[in-house]
Amino acid sequence: MKKEEKKKVFVDLENYKTPMYTQSDAGIKVVEVSSYKDLRPLIDMAYRGNVLLLDFSRFADGDTLKKEMAKRMYEVSKDIGGTFSEISDRLMIMSPSGLRVDKCRITHKGE
Repeated sequence: MKKEEKKKVFVDLENYKTPMYTQSDAGIKVVEVSSYKDLRPLIDMAYRGNVLLLDFSRFADGDTLKKEMAKRMYEVSKDIGGTFSEISDRLMIMSPSGLRVDKCRITHKGE
């Protein structure tokens, strides 16, 4: 007995309209970090795909709490496949997977 052959059907996708983007609640969040209690909401925002610009200006230079928080955010960025980078002593940025953060310096000839 022969297996029944399935008839192949051609589907014309030219008239099939799909959006070229997906709707998302993700965005760029600028956050003034003031205490260790801010860590949980920051992690939640990161897991939702947001870009986080973190302002640690309320912390003193060399503050161990700031270092601990930065270390934890770095671990979260690794977990989500994102990037975590220090912009300055007081600013840090975290991006989700697929969105690189490149630090670059612009130089001008003759200066």
